[in-house]
Amino acid sequence: MAGQVLLVHTGGTLGMAPSGDPTALSPAPSVARILEQVPELAEIADLRLLVPFNRDSATLEPEDILDLARRTREESADCDGAVIIHGTDTMAYTASVLGFLLADLGKPVVLTGSQRPLAYVRSDARGNLVEAVTLATRGVAEVGICFGELWIRGVAAEKMSVHRYQAFDSPNLPPLAELGLHIRMHPHAGRFERQVPGGLGRTIETAIAVYAPFPGMLWRLPPDEVRGVLIEAYGAGNLPMQRPDLRSLMDHCRRREIPVVISSICTSGGVELETYELGRMALDLGAISGGMHTRWAALAKMGLLLGAGGTLADVREAFRTSWAGEPV
Repeated sequence: MAGQVLLVHTGGTLGMAPSGDPTALSPAPSVARILEQVPELAEIADLRLLVPFNRDSATLEPEDILDLARRTREESADCDGAVIIHGTDTMAYTASVLGFLLADLGKPVVLTGSQRPLAYVRSDARGNLVEAVTLATRGVAEVGICFGELWIRGVAAEKMSVHRYQAFDSPNLPPLAELGLHIRMHPHAGRFERQVPGGLGRTIETAIAVYAPFPGMLWRLPPDEVRGVLIEAYGAGNLPMQRPDLRSLMDHCRRREIPVVISSICTSGGVELETYELGRMALDLGAISGGMHTRWAALAKMGLLLGAGGTLADVREAFRTSWAGEPV
């Protein structure tokens, strides 16, 4: 007997259609044709459709993602799993937020989408949908992104390409499953220690300043309302610590107990602030190592924690702890 899967449509390229300009894509007014165009989904599971919104994912706000987390939890209560159709632009961020908030759900939550609309002949949408619904019936309690030939843990995901069908990867963590003639589930799938603090998910703090350094950059103090800082440093965490304006920024944050998390601009590997003298100088000024957190997992973790009233000490501890199987 086929299992029951909650199919949540939020928009994105998969369901898009040409707008007034025949070369421009926009969210289609109806999602009924998704099930009409992929009738084989009914052979895999009994689908229940939920449409919380139907928008380009670049327009999503934190409250949309929190509502998505709440409604997925509520509506999937009597389902074997959930599939979330989502645009690729912000999918890795949504997957990180949901990965933390739904880590205790006890069932698969599979995000998917496509690089080309389902209505196009050469589209990856049909295959991604079929694989996602199949994974949602497998009982592996993970929040992950199903795309191309991989199912990857959401809190470790990065969008790697705007034109390849294998658009997502998790550079610092093996995939949960490889999708080919057979689904090859990896041993770590569904196996992680959940250490997500309680009380998260009412709000996400968005007053986080993000700095992407380049040679000669002026390091300006963040606005007064900023409650957190993320610096995407070179390599293993190097920064031009000889610059007075950077040291002034970090000292400003230290005195105001604003967490400064340093991640790497590189997609593979992570920050090791004790490796180089420059990293040690940042540590001395109160910086927090982002380790192997992706920028999306770092922003989601800091935003959720600060949104729940977390302190500098809480953020420091959070980046030493794997909440939901994310590499640290």
